Amino acid sequence: MRRLNRLVMGAIALVVGVLLTQTIAVSSGYLRAIAPLAQAQGNAPPPELAPALPMVSGSFSDPQGRFQIGILEGFTVSSAAGSPLFQSTDGSLAYTVAVAPLPTADTPNAALMQAAQSTFGNGEGFVAGDVQPIPGGGVRINWAGRLSQGATPPQPITGKIFARQRGTEVFLLLVAATQAAEAQLSDAITALGSTLTVP
Repeated sequence: MRRLNRLVMGAIALVVGVLLTQTIAVSSGYLRAIAPLAQAQGNAPPPELAPALPMVSGSFSDPQGRFQIGILEGFTVSSAAGSPLFQSTDGSLAYTVAVAPLPTADTPNAALMQAAQSTFGNGEGFVAGDVQPIPGGGVRINWAGRLSQGATPPQPITGKIFARQRGTEVFLLLVAATQAAEAQLSDAITALGSTLTVP
């Protein structure tokens, strides 16, 4: 009797499982199982990927021998305020390395933040954002500002700074992007940060 009860219970469980996965319809007096109609699922379109960041195609050595950094393919190299300036041909992405004296502060990370602020704080609308420690020492600083070029109205720019201490100096890798290249910022700072070497 127990065995029969178990078989009946198993059969009921099987029938319930089938009923839950199929639609049963009665049509013209006949019982007919109809598989659920396939419905097009509204999958979200894949996220738009950032344009590929150009590969590092060379290396720039500071004339004073303080550092080396990779040059992204197709970028021009010039100088601004005594620091190298690397810029994409369309001007949507640029980076520089500045060296500043280590300021006195309560903590090492506060000193790095203060060095970045004193070096870049006079830029057009420069506003420092959140600060995060980076592996191997130093901090990453998100920032925003404005870019003025000629007679065109200023446009918003965003960027990231890697700040690291070496002895009594702070090495500041700043990457800036207009809205057109904003999606490349994280890749750029990571790729360039790995090429920045200080003897």
